[in-house]
Amino acid sequence: MKKLVILGCTGSIGAQALEIVAGSEELDLVGLAAGSSWEPVVEAANRHGVAAIALADAGAAEHAASAWGGPVLSGEGGIRELVAASGADLVLNGIVGAAGLGPTIVALSEGIDVALANKESLVIGGELTMALAEATGARLLPVDSEHSALFQLIGEQRPGTVERLVLTASGGPFRGRTDLAGVSVEDALAHPTWRMGGRITIDSATLMNKGFEAIEAHHLFGVPYERIAVVVHPQSIVHSLVDLNDGSSLAHLGLPDMRVPISYALHYPERAFCRSTPSTRRCTS
Repeated sequence: MKKLVILGCTGSIGAQALEIVAGSEELDLVGLAAGSSWEPVVEAANRHGVAAIALADAGAAEHAASAWGGPVLSGEGGIRELVAASGADLVLNGIVGAAGLGPTIVALSEGIDVALANKESLVIGGELTMALAEATGARLLPVDSEHSALFQLIGEQRPGTVERLVLTASGGPFRGRTDLAGVSVEDALAHPTWRMGGRITIDSATLMNKGFEAIEAHHLFGVPYERIAVVVHPQSIVHSLVDLNDGSSLAHLGLPDMRVPISYALHYPERAFCRSTPSTRRCTS
């Protein structure tokens, strides 16, 4: 049984991770953290028998403490304390923004594996994050679909055989448009293929997200930027490719469903069984 903490449990990644935990016999959820949405955190804590929760917003933490019998930690420091005291085997970091760097550093410093969905841990702290992982032996398991794909494709390759990494991009909701006058926030949030949170969906609409992903790939896999490419693939079926030194290429394919890379990171090195239909996917161990 793998002890798991989910940070950012009310966001898109966290909510889908909770779906996976509900169907898994291999994951023991021991901690939950979020920003200010305390009610769904308390509900999930009760449902999964979680030992402790943390909320970054002090007022939300007070509300949660009144509604729940277990320990409630407060503030960004409380989230870091939750990680350090959890006894977890794995921390899923689904926090959005720079606030996610601190919990990643704490987890790695404690020798805890990190299923990483927080981009800033690598975009602004890449050298520190990778150095900590190497020093403690804790594993960084990428959750982004592109980096999860690369992680799986590169894993069995001998050093020196990978010539280039190729990240795919859907192009977002504005692909092919030349006139963006009058577009709304709702237009930018209408991603054509992926179900994601608001921040990453907006970044996908501007393609800023793909720049972040190139930085992440550089740090995760130690590949220089000139050997990282991006291609537009509107169907979002091929998640990444690697070009090898013998002229061949390997591709990772799958339906655009974030529960697949999340489940892979949570169950690694095992794979969870997934039942899939055109409209839904259920991952269970």
